[in-house]
Amino acid sequence: MMNAADPTWQFVGRHFGEANGALIRYLERKTRCRARAEDLAQVAWLKVLAAAQRGVRPPTRSALRAYLFTIARNAFIDECTRKHDTARTRSLDPATLEAIESPGDAGDPERQLQHVQTRELVARTVQALPQAQRDVVLMWAAGTSIKAMAQKSGAPSDTVLSRKKYAFARMRSELGALAESLGGRPNTLAGSL
Repeated sequence: MMNAADPTWQFVGRHFGEANGALIRYLERKTRCRARAEDLAQVAWLKVLAAAQRGVRPPTRSALRAYLFTIARNAFIDECTRKHDTARTRSLDPATLEAIESPGDAGDPERQLQHVQTRELVARTVQALPQAQRDVVLMWAAGTSIKAMAQKSGAPSDTVLSRKKYAFARMRSELGALAESLGGRPNTLAGSL
């Protein structure tokens, strides 16, 4: 617990009154919610306080303000990323999943060939991804959570989310033609990644 004589506490306390109002207004414009803005401001100040305890103290008032606002912006982005993590990926609709997984009508060689070609194209697309993105896609396909992916890969959760985002964006663009060939439903497969 800090006391009022602690230099770290004095450093943060001296600048709190000057910057906190502007910080909350900045975050309120970003979040459109006063309570969220105050929560994010508190997170930012706690990080500044922790940094000050480690000896990281910006030399000027403007440097501290820039440091504080950067921390607050990053906290806002992290909150948005976590909030929208599950909403960014949609599952395939049953018709598309059926078209990809079923071997088709045993008496229809064209349908069987299409199925084989689809599986090969998806496999090639996944193989063409950079190793880190490919690992994330394969873990995601196996139902692994973001937190578990981060632990297995040794990367931060935000990095795992970025890898997933870029991998699916690349797959979406490469598999777009395939989606259109599946019964004329554009964006069915590609839009579900």
